[in-house]
Amino acid sequence: MLYKQVNPNIMLSLLEENDAEILFNLVTANKAFLSNWLSFPSATNHVEDSKSFIKKSLFRFVNKEGFWAGIWYKEKLAGCIGFLYFDWNVKKTEIGYWLGEAYTNKGIMTQTCAAMVNYAFHELELNKVEIKTAVKNIKSAAVPKRLEFKHEGTIRADERIRDTFHDREVYGMLREEWENGSSYYL
Repeated sequence: MLYKQVNPNIMLSLLEENDAEILFNLVTANKAFLSNWLSFPSATNHVEDSKSFIKKSLFRFVNKEGFWAGIWYKEKLAGCIGFLYFDWNVKKTEIGYWLGEAYTNKGIMTQTCAAMVNYAFHELELNKVEIKTAVKNIKSAAVPKRLEFKHEGTIRADERIRDTFHDREVYGMLREEWENGSSYYL
């Protein structure tokens, strides 16, 4: 996926090095908001940190290991979404995502995730997509619930952010379930 128009207002595209400053500014402006649930904002202190992240993502894309895309809402960078890994043997992946606070509660992430799930099943021919969210991150967990993912369990103390351990919920969707039952299936 180099570019995907999700709807007239939302577009996904692979992050490129010339996006580093825009990405850095979005993360910096939302550092307190994002740091509640994610560890990377505290490690993003210079534009070079964002540039390094983008270079690694492009390397992973070329090597079919995963990738991150920018979420553009009305032509402004609103956040990121990505495939954290590809397990080609089991034919599965995990989606990770985040939005700047001003872009929440607009349906952006649900529509963007649906586009990524469709891409995973139809372009990459994967069999399973997972989404993991912190137990207490209700807004993030609402996305897989709206997309009718199945709750598969809770992983205790699965992530450490600052000095707090967070349990994470695991949600999964199989290709057959998506094609036979999701209203987001394209």
